[in-house]
Amino acid sequence: MITMFKRPILFLALATAALVLTNCNRNSGGKNPPSSLDMYEVSFQYDGLNRSAQVHIPENYDSSFALPVVLNFHGYGGNAAAHAATTGMTATSDSFQFLLVYPQGSLLGNDPHWNNALPGPDNKSDAEDLGFTSELLRLLDSAFLIDRERIYACGYSNGGMMSYALGCYLNNEIAAVASISGCLGDTTETCELQHPTAALNIHGTNDDVVAYDGGSEIISAPDAVAFWAAQNNAQSTPTITTSTTTSYDIEHIRYEQGDSSVTSEHIKVLGGGHVWYRFEENGASMNTLIWQFFDRFDIYGAR
Repeated sequence: MITMFKRPILFLALATAALVLTNCNRNSGGKNPPSSLDMYEVSFQYDGLNRSAQVHIPENYDSSFALPVVLNFHGYGGNAAAHAATTGMTATSDSFQFLLVYPQGSLLGNDPHWNNALPGPDNKSDAEDLGFTSELLRLLDSAFLIDRERIYACGYSNGGMMSYALGCYLNNEIAAVASISGCLGDTTETCELQHPTAALNIHGTNDDVVAYDGGSEIISAPDAVAFWAAQNNAQSTPTITTSTTTSYDIEHIRYEQGDSSVTSEHIKVLGGGHVWYRFEENGASMNTLIWQFFDRFDIYGAR
């Protein structure tokens, strides 16, 4: 229904860019108002490039309710549509009522990627992905009724790195972050939080692409979790619990009592590889676990 939008139009002419919402359902031909069951492509010009994202509006959305937003970033060489299919998060969006957005990375050579670092001599990318994300949020805010205090970022592999970068460099717009099979790069010395920021890390010990124990240019998953704990002045010693899921044994490591009661948490997947995990723990899917983590926080801390 068209009442899902603040303004009853599919093309919004704005001061610095144009946002076009196109129905990705072939049967609609992009001519009908958005349906909550469809995925829509958002496209606009930014920094001289055609940029886009896939957007899912939750089923039975109440247009009087300001939607939280989950940004979900694909990995290096991936694309938004395939990542949406792989993660299967639309059902979680429907169940818990959040706007689900899959941004599309720009090309580095022939491969879509995310530039998760600030400009510098060692950065091989000049993509302005921090600005792109901020502009995407601004345009979505013009088209939908969204809750700007509850914008969350998660991602897979390079997309997880991008989520961490947003938590550091777009901190005024991002409430909490999650990295799945990703890592924390060279942001540790330049990361400055403007508000307490909860962070979740999900990583397998047998990851053969982004090593669990880190490497020459990345820090280990445990050290990344400890970094976010320190940024939020959380307890220096975590609590550790163990659990068995439908596919793996896991350890849940929690640094608690951070500023405004935020936490830094790590799900250590024993024997897990380089994947977006689809296991269930106590009947809850990993997508649900990610959402339940996000839902505990807004831009001010614990809700």
